Parts: sequence; C-alpha cells; structure tokens
Amino acid sequence: MTLWDEFIDAYLDNNIEHRWFLDLEQGIVVIDWDEAATDWDDPRYVSIPQCTSSEAYGWRERFAVRDPSGRLEDALTRNRPFRHFKDALTDLQLWDAWNAYERQCAERELHYWVEDLPIPYEVLNERYQHYWRDER
Repeated sequence: MTLWDEFIDAYLDNNIEHRWFLDLEQGIVVIDWDEAATDWDDPRYVSIPQCTSSEAYGWRERFAVRDPSGRLEDALTRNRPFRHFKDALTDLQLWDAWNAYERQCAERELHYWVEDLPIPYEVLNERYQHYWRDER
C-alpha cells in the first residue's frame, strides 16, 4: 500500500459516516472513528475529499458506453442503479476494467487536491514511508 493508494481508497469510500484525514506531520491517512478522541480542527489534519454520488454516477455513465450489450446503461436507468450496475459488471466480467477506470477517475480528481496541500506530496510520501518503516 502506498500513500497515493490510501488517498484513493479514502476518496472512494462511500460510507457517509466515515471522515478521512491526512496527518501532515506523519504523512499518514487516518479515519475519524471517534470525534472526541482527536482535535480534527488542528491544522495538523487536512480533510481528504470523498467522491460524491453524482460524481460516481457520472463515471458509471461514461464507463457504460463501452459496453456494446447496453446492460450497463440499462442498469443505470433502473431503481437502485449502483446495485444493478455492480450486478451487470459481475455478469459481464468487467470488474477489473471498472476498478481500473474508477481509480483513474479518482486519481484525476485527487491530483487537484494534492496540488493544494501545504506540504509537497514528495515530502508527505517520505514521512509516510518513514512512519510505516518504523512501525514494523
């Protein structure tokens, strides 16, 4: 796992109860399990954005046009479109292609966020590597 992978996983986490943060001092990604345990307003922590459902739906629409059978597009017009989309991906054996596409979309969005961080990504990545090396 890399720091970039952790950013993507946090961004794609669709659980509305999860809030993800980047600890700028240690270069690690943390989740808000207990608001009382950590002062998230501390400038040491930067909130990691999460994909909105409208973004996720748009990605699915753009991916669906690749399916010549039309099943993915049809899934998106039904009640509970995300569930039907997943089912169609399974039936069509397109999970790997979808996961790669979704990660590319997330990477594009996260590049803008990373550029605005107060510490360059390279420095954060060094801190991340150092943290996990010391944890072993």
